Amino acid sequence: MHVTPPPSPVTRPAAAPAWWQVSGPGFAALIGLFMLTAIYRFDGVPAIQLELGLSSLSFLLIGLVAYLAGAALAVPAGLLLGARFPTAVAIPALGALFVGVLLAAFTDAGGLLTIGRAFAGLGTGAAAGTTVALIRKLRGGRGVVAGVTAALAVLALLLGPVIGQLISAALGFRVVQLTAIPFLLVALIATAVIGIVRLTSAKRPVPNGPSYP
Repeated sequence: MHVTPPPSPVTRPAAAPAWWQVSGPGFAALIGLFMLTAIYRFDGVPAIQLELGLSSLSFLLIGLVAYLAGAALAVPAGLLLGARFPTAVAIPALGALFVGVLLAAFTDAGGLLTIGRAFAGLGTGAAAGTTVALIRKLRGGRGVVAGVTAALAVLALLLGPVIGQLISAALGFRVVQLTAIPFLLVALIATAVIGIVRLTSAKRPVPNGPSYP
């Protein structure tokens, strides 16, 4: 008598990301964009420039060019790998942002600030590239998610100088950098949880269809 073997489990095919999977790297990118402009102010000379005794040209190169150069180097990695390995890209990006804000917070010279801004730029670029890559892979609601993310990005850039100036005036420019740490921790936890859920869903066994002799 022929006995039909039990169906073997198969792995689910890779599915398109859900909109909530964008939140981890997206939040990291928003923090990075906020930190990009938080050292500036809309009126007068920034506190960090005055305290470190930097010229306008030096501050431009250190504060902006180093940050954007780091971001430009990391964006391609996020775009190429972010959709397939979002957690593996986003967590190192958050680590680079941690290093960047800590170096900027405890700097006493322009050289250390340059390194910190470059690290923060690397993290921001990788997170932003991953966010874009995930949004491009969405099957539903892509336009809404892209629009909301873009609006929040612009808002983060605009709020950076305002909030940064308020904190600098009250507590000093170093505290501006340190205020990013709790938000980076939240982004790290969210990214890790999303990664675990994504991995669990991908490995959940799916039974084969019925087999007949």
